[in-house]
Amino acid sequence: MALPNLEAQLKTVSEAAQNFVDSYYEALNKRRDTSAFYATTSPKLTAAGVVPDISINGHVLGPDAKTARDLLVDSRGPNVHYEVGSFDAHPVNVNYAVGADAVNNTGSNLSSRNERISFAVQVSGAVKYGKSGEDGFLEQAFTEAWLLVPHWEAQGPKAPRGLRRWVVVSQNFRAL
Repeated sequence: MALPNLEAQLKTVSEAAQNFVDSYYEALNKRRDTSAFYATTSPKLTAAGVVPDISINGHVLGPDAKTARDLLVDSRGPNVHYEVGSFDAHPVNVNYAVGADAVNNTGSNLSSRNERISFAVQVSGAVKYGKSGEDGFLEQAFTEAWLLVPHWEAQGPKAPRGLRRWVVVSQNFRAL
């Protein structure tokens, strides 16, 4: 099995990271459920023992995406808004195979379409609590480090609609 070349890896990771960052922070800002972004949505990953490792400001939450969203948004009042200033992404493992079948549901090799890549994403930005110009308004810088792996059930042309192609196995948020 040939591994994807560096250019293909970077293109895949760049596009996947852009999609993830845009979608995740939009979901946070609109107070939507974020559980679909985490590895617990993949039966193949959870059967292989892969669960998200979530840490918010040094508090280890384990795999509980709802508690993470509550801490990042709901517990901070009605007006919480995340603005991403920048992000960077890098391939970690171009042949990630934990929980994967040897072939996808079409019989083709997953790695030939760069679908086995796991990658790290580093995000920095500002989180705003309250409304600008009002008492209690606070703006803080934040950084967030992510590790995403393939969501096997979302790969291939016959995959169910609406699944995230890559899911979170590690999240480390820190407000500065």
